Amino acid sequence: MTDASGRGFEGEPLKGGEAEGGVSKEKSCTGKLGLPHLTGWRTATFLLSLFLCLAVVFAFSFILPCPVRPHYLSTWNHTLPDAATYDFLAVEDANKDKVLDVIFLYKGAEASRNTCMSEDLSPPCLVLLAVDGTDGKMLWKRPLAAEFNWVECGVKGIGFKGTGCLVAHADNLTAIDKQTGGIVWQQSRSSMMNGNLPLISVPDLDSDGAEEFAVLSYNPQAPSFTPIPTELVFFSGKSGDQIGSRVNVDLNGVFGHLQFKMASGASYLLLLTDSGLSAVSLQQLAARARTGLGSALKKENSWEDKADHQTGFIHLYQSDSLKRVLVVHGGSSPSLLVQTDSSVSLLHMDKLNIAWTTNTSTLLSVPTFGQFDKDGIPDIIIEEDLGNETKRVMILSGRSGDVLWKVNLLSWTQSPRPASVLTLNTYSVFMLWGQNHGNETMHSSFLLHPRYSQLLLELRNPAQNIISFKATLLERGRHACYLVLTGPDGRQHAESGGTESVVLTKRKIKDDVSESAVRGVAADEPISEDTEESVKEAFKRLRFSDELF
Repeated sequence: MTDASGRGFEGEPLKGGEAEGGVSKEKSCTGKLGLPHLTGWRTATFLLSLFLCLAVVFAFSFILPCPVRPHYLSTWNHTLPDAATYDFLAVEDANKDKVLDVIFLYKGAEASRNTCMSEDLSPPCLVLLAVDGTDGKMLWKRPLAAEFNWVECGVKGIGFKGTGCLVAHADNLTAIDKQTGGIVWQQSRSSMMNGNLPLISVPDLDSDGAEEFAVLSYNPQAPSFTPIPTELVFFSGKSGDQIGSRVNVDLNGVFGHLQFKMASGASYLLLLTDSGLSAVSLQQLAARARTGLGSALKKENSWEDKADHQTGFIHLYQSDSLKRVLVVHGGSSPSLLVQTDSSVSLLHMDKLNIAWTTNTSTLLSVPTFGQFDKDGIPDIIIEEDLGNETKRVMILSGRSGDVLWKVNLLSWTQSPRPASVLTLNTYSVFMLWGQNHGNETMHSSFLLHPRYSQLLLELRNPAQNIISFKATLLERGRHACYLVLTGPDGRQHAESGGTESVVLTKRKIKDDVSESAVRGVAADEPISEDTEESVKEAFKRLRFSDELF
């Protein structure tokens, strides 16, 4: 019965079927279209989807180009004959290949005569030079009128280009595009008597879409020269024009300054004076330059409550032997490292209290930062002068000020200060410099791995006049290297005469490992072959982080 009914229905597909008892039933969708037709549509849809997926994969795999990582040399040199140079090294991406390039400054004589005369400048002139971080080849050079005062790269807001370099030289303040080396603008320095680094970064004050900067003028050697007023001048990053009037900072004995930004975004100018450390808000200074100019800036209420009602200054730290103040980046609380003639201290800026103080002798260099004990708080590397051309390098805990590590090394007058590069394991690799024992014609660079703190990797180098040194990453999370700039010191050579050369060298840190010897922190400590191999292997396995202290 069922079979006969099925055959009748199949033979007359356009007629309605009748159920038993003469009652008509509606057909389902499957019955109307037929199962074979539905299966065919599903198959076609599946094949079409598969074809589209394969086409997309093919397009991304073969048609669209894959990004190509730049190939770089592990070691390269850039040599400039008959020149002198300055203590300045900047790393910026000048050719947009995502590898940082190197910018430095030199003063040349005969070798750069044509370069100077191309801009109607009399040789020797200054030359700001950018070289490719991958191979050391020149990207661009910018001749400038001598004499040199200071230079800073990474200045925001210059010509809507993001960041650029600013050079104070002769009677000019010149902004330079980091991509091309072209002059964005050039202004006379008459608006500031004696501008000092560092520059002060300021948000857009004149609504031209570019960030601004400010320059503070004072004479750090006021006791031996005619004192000048301490004045702050605001400049447009886009045009270099002065914004508002000069602001007289009525504080005596200023010999240094730096900028400090609170977590709230409030920005303060910190002033180092003969009597200690003071602060004043940039909002107040901008408002004094021109009415309403400080509206884009903030104040920190907890600080302003402590300000002198007449002068607006906030006294942070009292000392008649203040030497240097550094901002400590990282950690749970915004802090400053305060150095005096006989100590270093950590000053917490939220509560304005001293967290710890460690007594020191005379320091040979500016303290630097790194991570030794993996507690997330930056530790401090200092170099004490022990006399007899010997120094003690110490790493102090950023949490407590306790000495975590130390070593005595032979030193020389222009020995570079220590540096560090952070790893993905949250500790840093440290790089130190010292003179080789028993051989004054050799300098040694040392690598310290915190997990092997009783051992150092020593690489011996011929003695050179090192003017500037920097350890850094040239790519995001990789390409850990160090840069060494050697040659005559431009500040000590009024004329670049003779035949001495300026040499910029880049070396990959890991490449030094195989060429180095393992030595103990304690002198004459015997090192087994297995120990030496395990230490070198630990350095080779390192992976680096682009976070900086």
